[in-house]
Amino acid sequence: MRLKSALQLSALTAAFIAPATLAAAQDMTIETVVVTAQKRVQDVQDVPISMEVLSGRKLEELNVRTFEDMAKYVPNLTIQPTPGANEIYIRGIGSGSQNFAFEQAVSLYVDGVYAGRNRQFMAPFFDIERIEVMRGPQGALLGKNTNAGAISLISAQPTDTFKAGLDVTALLDRKGFDVSGFVSGPLSDHLTGRLAAKWVNEDGYVNNIAYDRKSSSPNDKMVRGTLKYEPQENADIAIKVEYSDSLVNGTPAIANIPSQGNNFWDGIKNAEDPFGYQEKDKTRSFNSVVTGNYGVGDNTLTSVSGYSTYNAKKFNSGSAANPNDWLTTQGEYFHQFSQELRLASPTGGTFEYIVGAYADTSKFKSHFDTMYDIGVLIPQAPPAPPLRVPVAAGHSDMIYDQQTSTFSVFGQGQWNVTEEFEVSASLRYTSTSKDATLDYLVLQGNPVPALGPVPAIPVPGKEYDPSIGHPRHLDGSFREETIDPSVVLRYKFNPLTMAYFTFAKGSKAGGFVSNTRTVLQSTFSFKPESSRNLEVGVKSTLLDGHLVGALTAFTTKFNDLQVSNYLPVTGITIGNAGSATTRGFEFSADMYPMEGLSLSLAGSYLDAKYDDFPGATCVVILPCNSNPALNNIGGTVLPIATKWSGTFGARYTTPLTDSLKGTIGVNGSFRSSYFTEADLNPNARSPAHTKVDARLEIGSIEGDWFVALVGKNLSNVQSYNFSYNWPFDGAHRLYYLEPTRTFYVQASLRF
Repeated sequence: MRLKSALQLSALTAAFIAPATLAAAQDMTIETVVVTAQKRVQDVQDVPISMEVLSGRKLEELNVRTFEDMAKYVPNLTIQPTPGANEIYIRGIGSGSQNFAFEQAVSLYVDGVYAGRNRQFMAPFFDIERIEVMRGPQGALLGKNTNAGAISLISAQPTDTFKAGLDVTALLDRKGFDVSGFVSGPLSDHLTGRLAAKWVNEDGYVNNIAYDRKSSSPNDKMVRGTLKYEPQENADIAIKVEYSDSLVNGTPAIANIPSQGNNFWDGIKNAEDPFGYQEKDKTRSFNSVVTGNYGVGDNTLTSVSGYSTYNAKKFNSGSAANPNDWLTTQGEYFHQFSQELRLASPTGGTFEYIVGAYADTSKFKSHFDTMYDIGVLIPQAPPAPPLRVPVAAGHSDMIYDQQTSTFSVFGQGQWNVTEEFEVSASLRYTSTSKDATLDYLVLQGNPVPALGPVPAIPVPGKEYDPSIGHPRHLDGSFREETIDPSVVLRYKFNPLTMAYFTFAKGSKAGGFVSNTRTVLQSTFSFKPESSRNLEVGVKSTLLDGHLVGALTAFTTKFNDLQVSNYLPVTGITIGNAGSATTRGFEFSADMYPMEGLSLSLAGSYLDAKYDDFPGATCVVILPCNSNPALNNIGGTVLPIATKWSGTFGARYTTPLTDSLKGTIGVNGSFRSSYFTEADLNPNARSPAHTKVDARLEIGSIEGDWFVALVGKNLSNVQSYNFSYNWPFDGAHRLYYLEPTRTFYVQASLRF
């Protein structure tokens, strides 16, 4: 009913504004925002997808350097940092990081190369042409594991004329800098090239008083080279290689133990290095892609060949009261080869099409090494300190190895019934095969309680003490097939206003549990996930181009949603929820009321709940059954889902002299409260907040240089986007503090 009402509203709105817009459109010129969301070059206002586009210039103005930065400016997008890796959520749906082998429900594409693991491209953004955020299932055209949405990054390309640039950012309230630059231009008659590099070295924003140092401090180095060869008018080939070395020292996690000096609201933590190891997250990655386009008659044949690999190592601990409670050394290795071929017809005819095939093969290996000395703090009568009672101590090891192969064929046909009405249908067949093994053993000391039965199967190359516990060896394999269709109806009321209706199905492959100590052979695998989406929207350009807007309503049903589930006795388990539904709407409006002034407003409403989830962890708001199998939390809200989120902005530019111009800008984001943990604990409810940034800039009229003073989170709102309960040392909770108030100077020079 809600969707039907939204469809009627969209149609009535479009019909109402159509005559005035059409009359005004005959003598106007509108700047086009070009995207490739549907594997064709299109104006974003013509694409029947709810999406946001951030240009390279916009990323620079907002100082968006990471996915976490970007999420603040895109409604219904959440990037959640965790002890494992960043999690990406669109419309409340994502994949938890507790299982390293999870592939993302929101997939990344970088210059056309699929990335199912966000560590493939964790380095900060630099030299980016644009970022496209697509909401809702995109499986039919983009491919696997896009059942919640997709994010596409497009790097800046070589230019036909010589260009160069240098960008420098210097922090004012703490130490640090960010330097990037590029050079681009022709190398011969048919060959152009581009070389870009970036270096970030900054202090963090959390004060660790145990060592008088800042936590969550990035130190990143990146370089990218691109060559493009165009031997003739209808043929080109581009080769891109990229290397990044990304390091973050410390974490922004703060424990709520005020008596020990921890203070979330002042950004203070008191945490010693666990077992003498400083917490850090280091990823080295190499990515390359070869993209070729060749004219075949009036058609275009495109080939995208990708190779991606990374090595990652993370030292992580959750303790605060006792530094030697727990330390995990998380190592990951990954490499992937991928190949896509597609043939696209020309546009403008009665019938248009895209057909293609895709294949990839990947290998993923993780090493989860744990040292622990677990104790429980028992309060004593003041002034005596708490008494620490040892529970278990030792050293355990988990090694996970997975190989994946994927093959798919896809096609899209579009029938332009009339100049106003078109129908398109897409279909993708995908075959996925996975083989995996998991070896777990306790190497020394006393095992963690409640490990469950452990089969005495030796692990080659590993030594262990039989008096401690036998190794656990698990293995599994499967092959599954999915078919993902989509149908789109689009009607143009006039050249500048269109409405669309979409049905789309998405799927996400099943998999295996990679780093949970209690997993058994019977629980080693989990089922694939699927989604079905109904969406209706309208996009329009009004008032002689002074207003560009979009409105979307959607409802999406997820079956066998893959989740990480915390059970008090056995710890984290990985499995499938029965079903969940997300529904809501999204809108955006960009306004240009007068010369030099631009205004923007975007927002979303989201209602995301489990429909059925038997065997789930207990949640605070419901009675808890002692038998977890009898728990069902159907009807409860999904964690991470934010009911209201949005952004707003204003920017005014005016000439100061014949050669100088000045700019003042204000941007902000707002977000209602949401739960950061699956048990819906009130202590894990991130409060509603609004954050405001401001920018003062002076530069040349031609745009070849500027200097800006920027303040972010001016009111210094303290908020967190992830928290979890640490079950030892008095069961304290850790909160991941989001970036606090920051001031910096930004300078840019173009040649």
